[in-house]
Amino acid sequence: MSAWTGDKQSRLLRVLKSKLLWLIVLIAVVAVVYVVIKIQNTIAEIKHELTPPVLPTYTQMPIEYVNPHGWGKDKDTQWIYHESQGTATLPIPYQWLLALEEPRPTPWHILFGSGNKFVGEYLLRIGFIESDSPDGLPIGIAKTESIYFPGIDRNATAAGFTCAACHTGQMVQGGTRYVIDGGPAMTDLGLLTASLGAALGQTALSSHLPIFNSRFERFAKNILGSNYSVVTRNKLKDELTATLKLLGSSQDVINVTEGFTCLDALNRIGNQVFDRDINKPGNYAPIDAPVNYPHIWTTSWFDWVQYDASIMQPLIRNSGEALGVAAYVNAETNKDENQANTQYSSSIPVRNLHEIEYWMSGDYPFDEQKHKGGPAFNGLPAPKWPASFPKIDQVKASQGKALYNQYCQGCHLPVVGSPEFWSDKYWKEIVYSDKSGDLVSTAEKYLALKVISQQDINTDPAQGDVLVNRTVDTIGLGLNTDICTLVSVSAGTIDQPGKENAQASYDSVTYLGTDDEKKAEKSAVESEAYLAHVTMKDSATASYALALGAFVQETNDQWFKQNYITEEHQKVMEGGRPNCLQAGAGYKARPLNGIWATAPSLHNGSVASVYDLLSTQNQRPTFVELGNLTFDTEKLGIVQGNVAAKLNHRKDLAHYKLTDDYQEGRFILDTREPGNFNTGHIFDDQPIGNGVIGPRLTEDEKRALIEYLKTL
Repeated sequence: MSAWTGDKQSRLLRVLKSKLLWLIVLIAVVAVVYVVIKIQNTIAEIKHELTPPVLPTYTQMPIEYVNPHGWGKDKDTQWIYHESQGTATLPIPYQWLLALEEPRPTPWHILFGSGNKFVGEYLLRIGFIESDSPDGLPIGIAKTESIYFPGIDRNATAAGFTCAACHTGQMVQGGTRYVIDGGPAMTDLGLLTASLGAALGQTALSSHLPIFNSRFERFAKNILGSNYSVVTRNKLKDELTATLKLLGSSQDVINVTEGFTCLDALNRIGNQVFDRDINKPGNYAPIDAPVNYPHIWTTSWFDWVQYDASIMQPLIRNSGEALGVAAYVNAETNKDENQANTQYSSSIPVRNLHEIEYWMSGDYPFDEQKHKGGPAFNGLPAPKWPASFPKIDQVKASQGKALYNQYCQGCHLPVVGSPEFWSDKYWKEIVYSDKSGDLVSTAEKYLALKVISQQDINTDPAQGDVLVNRTVDTIGLGLNTDICTLVSVSAGTIDQPGKENAQASYDSVTYLGTDDEKKAEKSAVESEAYLAHVTMKDSATASYALALGAFVQETNDQWFKQNYITEEHQKVMEGGRPNCLQAGAGYKARPLNGIWATAPSLHNGSVASVYDLLSTQNQRPTFVELGNLTFDTEKLGIVQGNVAAKLNHRKDLAHYKLTDDYQEGRFILDTREPGNFNTGHIFDDQPIGNGVIGPRLTEDEKRALIEYLKTL
């Protein structure tokens, strides 16, 4: 071969290599463009937010349980954390939840690498508390068997909230995580919803990619196991897409962001029951009345519960809560008269709810056989100030006790456990007119709480107004239910036998102040109102309060019937109290035992600490930073970080809508927003009433009162 020929072949080879290289580059570019377009089109098709919210960091540390023993000490102390109440709060099958990976910071990151499981540290960053569950579930999530999921069109095991999800608190102090059974949760349901949606959306996105689909493949193989095949994989892909579409069509309308520690429970229950459960979208109400998760020790023996003193019977309260966090209920009437009536059949294990209530309540405090040393609580105790916390200043606490007796006891009652607390002045039978119209009373006494009118306490009215203003369309439910409520003697609108014998039987509302006008108003209310049974029937504009009470009563009654519960045992499970409801009475003032462990303060969580609560209105911060678990032992509250400090010094934020709800992984509660007002319960040098409950306190008085509250 000549040199010329060899050189020519070499040049040709170089040209071919060059063209091949360009061809490879072109193919790569086309492939990248294709993948980008494919991802963008798929994101648009999924119609779901695939970028997760920014969450706080989480630090592993030793855990101390402050008050882990309720009644039933023969049980494992953690049974309450995962005892199912028949719910499917997380809208995906249980297997999916365990297989799901946490969302990546952006959907583009799914192209490379793998992530940690969603059930793990990721949930803890949303405020959940780790537990010893075999599947790694945090406190407050349990399995519920055989729940129908429309996205997969079959029954499957579900994952739902337990009572402990909302009523187990935590705080961090000195490198230790303290868990408070019965305390307010620190979770953020909005972040949970957004994070779960992003994790599912990213998994669905991966399933649509021809090459970069490793996230979905891991998900599918984890769920399907040895049943994995092209057929089962594609079926799972279709089920995931269908589930996402359903989730996208049922997004909540959020007028007031709930954030860490708070939830608009009343509106959410109403939306679940009267919109989703009965398929009437016209009954939906936006989220606009968030409240701090309430602490629940001692509450079993209150005459009224909920912040607005709206519900009396424990089982109605607990079953209603289970329905609100997505327990299944059949709300359709049977069209075939020859078939048994299964309307109001539900997934709620009422026996579980009764056991949980008994764990919390213990025995009747006045049972001489159970309490030989005198009246006492032996259920879930209020938490005691941990020995590892800074030592209580007993001198200041002694000074604070006098201040408590002077300024707090009038509404919040004497200290729990004191002889005066157990007197008949505060413990009374509940008097009401029964279904026959006869005036009767409960067999046992209950703690008669003070209920302060909204006008006088002047705290944010949003939660108290929900049951007053909201109506629901119940046409077609077949409600014909006897329930108990406060009725007026003089109005004459309710024809109830025996009402002439029931006047002045109900001590309704406490009015602050001493002027003759308020005394007259209180007297008029007491003489014209009493508790009586009325018949709740279907209506296009039914009172939400009464409709919910009737719906839950029908649900409980169906369970009693299906499980052959005798009438006598039914009364035991109902706590010996009628299903009474009321709306607009005001806000209740509960005893302050364990109040040190319940931050933030006020019913809507708009005040970060007890110290701020004892201050004047203009001394309370406008912006409250939530999501930090560090406990302020001096102020009894949540430590406020740099974000809130900077915002509270700014003067240019003219309107609450100009402030982002979340900044640097923290929720910023703007107290200028309706629903978040931090008004009321004020100590200031003004006349008592309209939010003022006592004189302005000095710095020493505030510190002394705080020291005393640590002892309760």
